[in-house]
Amino acid sequence: MEPIEGLDADVIVVGGGLGGSAAAFQLAQRGLSVLVIEAGPGEDVLTPPRPTRREQVMRRLLPGRVPAAVPDRTRYPYFVSTPDGSLRQAPTRMGHGVGGSSQFYAAALSRFKRSDFTEAAPGRSAETPLPNAWPVDYDAFRAYYADAEALMRIRGDLDPLDPDDSLAPGSPLPALAPGSVHLHERLTQRGLHPYRLHVGIDYEAGCGECFTGRCPRGDKADGNNRFLVPALATGRVRLEVDAPVREIRVDDDGVHVVVGTADGAGDPVGDASRGGRERRARRLVLAAGALGTPLLLDRSASLWRDAPRPAMLGRGLMFHLTDTWAAKAPDGATVPKKWLCVRDFYDDGVHDIGEIQSLGGALSPGPIAGILRGRLASTPLRRLPAAALKPIAWVIARVLGPRPIFATITEDLPHAHNRVREQDGKVVVDYAVDPALRQRTAAFRDTVHATFGPGVLFTSPPSNPNWGHPMGTCRMGDDPATSVVGADGQVHGQPKVFVADASAFPSSGGTGPGLTVAALGLYVGDQVADALAG
Repeated sequence: MEPIEGLDADVIVVGGGLGGSAAAFQLAQRGLSVLVIEAGPGEDVLTPPRPTRREQVMRRLLPGRVPAAVPDRTRYPYFVSTPDGSLRQAPTRMGHGVGGSSQFYAAALSRFKRSDFTEAAPGRSAETPLPNAWPVDYDAFRAYYADAEALMRIRGDLDPLDPDDSLAPGSPLPALAPGSVHLHERLTQRGLHPYRLHVGIDYEAGCGECFTGRCPRGDKADGNNRFLVPALATGRVRLEVDAPVREIRVDDDGVHVVVGTADGAGDPVGDASRGGRERRARRLVLAAGALGTPLLLDRSASLWRDAPRPAMLGRGLMFHLTDTWAAKAPDGATVPKKWLCVRDFYDDGVHDIGEIQSLGGALSPGPIAGILRGRLASTPLRRLPAAALKPIAWVIARVLGPRPIFATITEDLPHAHNRVREQDGKVVVDYAVDPALRQRTAAFRDTVHATFGPGVLFTSPPSNPNWGHPMGTCRMGDDPATSVVGADGQVHGQPKVFVADASAFPSSGGTGPGLTVAALGLYVGDQVADALAG
């Protein structure tokens, strides 16, 4: 173990994703020194190398058997347990490295509604969920929403149904394509209130919206370019990358963080027994994500020698449910593709289905091949190789045309049996969709057909979890028996340890978590600064 001479910073932030970067930014604005420790790579390797043509051919011929020549270190893999006890890798891309998952998201950044901060209606769940009201006053949190929107340069129209929406006017948005205008008019004629989605995209000349990867020009807002880079520019923030945290210890002198060295695969779990170097600060902010933060707390056994380990640590895991479908439009989509938002069914007491938004893509052979694979999964043709489906999918795509794809984001509720854990060095989630939620989303498909007109083609299976939106594993609340952190983000029984990522969410809301994670990071940054000042 390397010797320690004094403090490395006032505050250590573990995780350089959206929440951690926002917390570091706010702490720097308050005049504190900050050390950000990120397990993944730095900015210089955020764009993974393109596979060679030979690698691409071999992967098509031998799917799943030919590994990439250079591991993609920007990805945080995790696994989902199945009823038969086996594990399958989650079909999503979670970010690993500075910026976190905001490297890959589509930058749709809407606020939760006021109703998301209150207890859910009893009929929304077949089982009694964990308490899910936020212990933070919504009106106080609105200021952090406004700050996050300004810092991330978010643009869009005000939600005509939400009196709390106060998005400040930004730069003009690009005009909609004729097909998008036609769809807007069609939805309006059917009594709905469509509006321009809140997005963190600058739309400079030549913008392609970069939904599936990092924007090389910085037009798309992410945790790195909107928070971490400005924080580093203050001179009060330092960054260590490729530094997985193995363990946390707390004593009278402060917080000790044991940091290891990332292996070639960027192992996200870590092993405290492998030793490492220590970093020390007066306070610690954990922002390793809804999967990483609870696992790090759980394996830091010394934290729980004098304080009880929270019963809900790692539990209460939530994912949104997302239905996707293609709808007819008069012409192909052009930029902006990520434009539509509809919240008429959000909390109407009948559907309670959350937000509808443009997914940002169009019907193409890839999604069609996925639909075909799903339809054939229970037939003798399930063993048909993927290569055989591609020409069929191509023909179907040509016949149907480039229809835009839309999606729902439906609130999930927290249950103690849904959790994250470690198994044989892997991050594993045990998760089951709530039966009432399953029924509600299935019934909503009829409403989609009626709303978006004939020709709707669903591209997702029913009751499809959004595996890219894990939340709630270090849930916020006043009662230590049903929560892990308090209203200020402080871990119960650990006055020097705070949480500032989606793991602290007590509810999942009916929109994407990105903006709320950023606002929470700013909020927790202020709470830590106030605690140190006190």
